[in-house]
Amino acid sequence: MFSTEDKLLRAATTVFAKRGVSGATTREIAQKAKVNEVTLFRLFKNKEELLRRVVLCSGQRFAEVFDAAPLESAADLRRTVENYARVYAQKLSENEEFVRTFMGELTRHLKLCRRLFVEGGAPTRQKFIAYLHAAKRRGLLRKGIDPTMAADTLTAMILGGVMRRPLTAAHYDLDDYVKTCVKIYLKGLQP
Repeated sequence: MFSTEDKLLRAATTVFAKRGVSGATTREIAQKAKVNEVTLFRLFKNKEELLRRVVLCSGQRFAEVFDAAPLESAADLRRTVENYARVYAQKLSENEEFVRTFMGELTRHLKLCRRLFVEGGAPTRQKFIAYLHAAKRRGLLRKGIDPTMAADTLTAMILGGVMRRPLTAAHYDLDDYVKTCVKIYLKGLQP
């Protein structure tokens, strides 16, 4: 059984995906969640706060990939990067409509989207960057590699692949795409 907050977050994800920031209303979100709109405002101050929580909850679900991830060998690095890429691709696929909508919203709501998605993705991104820094200190990455740019590069590769799925699904599956990205990515990073 989902809590009222969970129902609202699930409904908000769906409504924001279909209507965007401007088009989504708290009334429609409350109706979809089968909750009184007053309850929505009691739990979330306003629509922006609700959107912020949707993005934060989404970003926190895969940050644990790096918690206690081993880093003794190149094989550990490969497994952890593969795990992250797979979980990230799955998360994007599950929320593809939401992601597509907000990619389109960037120009209209740049400040809001930047703040929300930077804040929402920060925990996972920072853990990935820290993991890559540790790999570099252990000699598992080439000396000239910037871990911050390296983390963003893989994330962008996976995002691009998921967003292109309607065009590529007939040619290869997402799992094969992710595995190929990781192979290419690690070839460029490792000494």
